[in-house]
Amino acid sequence: MIAKVGWRIFFILLSAGAIAYSVYEYLDSLRQTTVVMVAAKEIPQHTLITEEMVKPVEVAVDSARLLVHKPSTSKEEVVGGITLQKIEAGKPFELDPQVLVFPEQRHLYLRKDGSVDVTYFIPKEKRLITVALPPASVVDNRLKKGDWVDVIYSAKSEAAGGTVAHMILQQIEVFDIEPVTGKGADRGNTLQHVTLLVSPQEAVKLSLAKNTGNLDLILNPWNGDRERVTPVTNSLLLN
Repeated sequence: MIAKVGWRIFFILLSAGAIAYSVYEYLDSLRQTTVVMVAAKEIPQHTLITEEMVKPVEVAVDSARLLVHKPSTSKEEVVGGITLQKIEAGKPFELDPQVLVFPEQRHLYLRKDGSVDVTYFIPKEKRLITVALPPASVVDNRLKKGDWVDVIYSAKSEAAGGTVAHMILQQIEVFDIEPVTGKGADRGNTLQHVTLLVSPQEAVKLSLAKNTGNLDLILNPWNGDRERVTPVTNSLLLN
């Protein structure tokens, strides 16, 4: 009887020790930290990463694994690389070939002057086309590289008895955009050049539209659904 009680006490103590050790290991893991590299500011797609774009941040080891699959832990791993996606400010850099071109491979994507040759990043089934529009037609010059836009085309129509507006394209990516430096009245008279990534058929439609009427680019959430949009005429404005 005494032997049985002794064994029970032994197993209770052993279990308590195992639980205590597990709790200690868990609490110790919470105290363990590592340094990861994060974006010091928003970095557009297809941008050469410079040192001032990267900053180290100390985080818990478990948190680092949750944030990204393979976080960068030193500036040397990312500085000199090229972004393949827009990286938001404060987001950790991920060592993923789908996210960035690694520094040791950047020479394959640079021009002789050291700038990024964006033609390497155009999918074979896509084309680039540029439109030049005033601020009121490009969301007051607030569009950024990597944004998604819908395209509205307006033109006079004898059949409609006036002007008609159609949404001719939806969810078109802004591949590049010319910065506008003017202010006030000067900016209002400045055309901004916006380069769009489109299919060949969309390029033909857009080329005809920009040469026969007026275009407006409207900002669309990147994951926005395509909508069925009815053309609008002068008479419909009063309904």
